[in-house]
Amino acid sequence: MNDSPSPAVPIPADDPKRLRSELRRALPPEAFERQPLRGLIALGLVPVAAALIYVLATRPLPDWACLLIALVLGQIITAVGLAAHEALHHSVFHSRAMEDLIGWVGFAPFLVTPGNWRAWHVQAHHSAANVLVRDPDVLPRQTDWHTQKFAKLFHAMSPGSGHWLSFISFSLFFTAQGQAFLWHHCRQPAFQHVHLHRTRERVLTVLLAAGWGALGWVLGPRAAFYALVLPLLIGNVSLMIYIATNHWMQPASEETDNPFVNTASVETHPVLNWLHFNFSYHQEHHIFPAQSPRYAPLLRKHLRALNPRASIVYPHRHALRMLFRRPALYSPDGQTLLGRDGTPVMSTRELRQQLEAPSP
Repeated sequence: MNDSPSPAVPIPADDPKRLRSELRRALPPEAFERQPLRGLIALGLVPVAAALIYVLATRPLPDWACLLIALVLGQIITAVGLAAHEALHHSVFHSRAMEDLIGWVGFAPFLVTPGNWRAWHVQAHHSAANVLVRDPDVLPRQTDWHTQKFAKLFHAMSPGSGHWLSFISFSLFFTAQGQAFLWHHCRQPAFQHVHLHRTRERVLTVLLAAGWGALGWVLGPRAAFYALVLPLLIGNVSLMIYIATNHWMQPASEETDNPFVNTASVETHPVLNWLHFNFSYHQEHHIFPAQSPRYAPLLRKHLRALNPRASIVYPHRHALRMLFRRPALYSPDGQTLLGRDGTPVMSTRELRQQLEAPSP
């Protein structure tokens, strides 16, 4: 690692290639090594979850105890899913088989197969994060809202739309995004470069849903609610409180994927950072997707030395509040947030200023 002094003139955020190069030079070689222990810890949580489901199925517990177990299960599937996210970016195991294993156990509770995840997230999203049309997860433009049924639905579910769906959608949004890519987005011309065996992944997804349904039938309605349904809802909410604040308040681009502009991190509680494998360091993840989040704090330190304004970090609770206050439609160029009638409400630059200002 080179502890070189900060440049007299900060490297501009619109020069991502140079910023990445300087960051790679500044970081130690071990910052780019795989971290199998993180995956093994996550896999170790799977039998814990299975034991808790067994308890729910076989013990006449009071509702408060069932609810507590459901909360724990929700956080377990969140943590294992986030570890799977790391693994399928090749930052955990060297073995493809181990990546597939953790991919299945991590994303199966959300009805997402590893093949679908690689296509949707690794290939489509990471090749064009917050790029209009090319990112399946980007907020719609106001012009799309007028002309596309899917854009209307996405907007209605998105915080800031004011639609009633937006106040409950986090409970299923992540699962819905995965299904949207598998059954809708992957057919669009913008995603023809994505490698996805559509028939196989659709069949596997249907079988996966049937398998969870069969397990629910075996458990019975009460145990299935606490063991399967409620943890799924909790897991979706836990993921979405990060995902929604990572990109949906940043400017969208018409062409360029630039994590120093289009992606934000959030500063959350240290316990959540520990529990969720540093997923709050999301801008850092987009800078080097194959780097373990274990080294994300060090990456942030070096980025701030190169250009403090290129490091975008919002207080988590402040960002979540603002998420529901700002409109959820982009202007055609992605730099302004509009009302449904096309009236400009605020620029993304103004929104960043508000997010970085001390919360009341």
